[in-house]
Amino acid sequence: MKEERLDMFCPECNMMVASDVILQGAGRINSEATCTIDEVDSPYNCSYFYVSLCNKCEHPFFVKQSLYGIPGEFESVVDDIVLFPSMKSQDLSNLPKEVEEAYEQAAKCFSASLYEPCALMCRKTLEVVCKNYTANGRSLYERLESLKKVGHIDSRLLSWSHEIRALGNDAAHAITANVTKADAKDCLDLTEAILIYIFTLGERFQQFKSRRQKPNKALTQ
Repeated sequence: MKEERLDMFCPECNMMVASDVILQGAGRINSEATCTIDEVDSPYNCSYFYVSLCNKCEHPFFVKQSLYGIPGEFESVVDDIVLFPSMKSQDLSNLPKEVEEAYEQAAKCFSASLYEPCALMCRKTLEVVCKNYTANGRSLYERLESLKKVGHIDSRLLSWSHEIRALGNDAAHAITANVTKADAKDCLDLTEAILIYIFTLGERFQQFKSRRQKPNKALTQ
């Protein structure tokens, strides 16, 4: 199934764009036929690959289409996967529901080019993290300091958190605040890194430590 143009989300332009296909080709065809004679009437599936360029900034894309059909009858696309650039975030498992919802709202704001709301939602994400740990303090500043004191974050993550807090404050209160795309992206990425450290890697470390504490039969025999 050949295409001349694909609609893609360009991370450089931060918007949906038309991308012009410059290279395409089919992968191996997998037929459900049990013998060669039956192939003309049997369903099949295959993959089709595209390389395209954003028509605004020429950012490259590599796309895989999964096709299903019957020879001479029909062929349809059953799945589209963007292999490059990866649209997936880092592994953000083990997030409490409220934390995950706040972070997803921040990510959606950035995707919609709403940079001040993105900064606000990143700040709110930190608020929810503090609430999750019942951090002490009357202000977000004091609650973040409390997270550091009890060991949930280290000095570097505390510094990142205060910068996110400050940018969120500017977005909320400064009349002339202008949160740029670069600032919003950094704010979002730093928030993500903090969540990975606290929740994802924290849980993985506990699992790792638990495995290491189990007796190794090979060593005890």
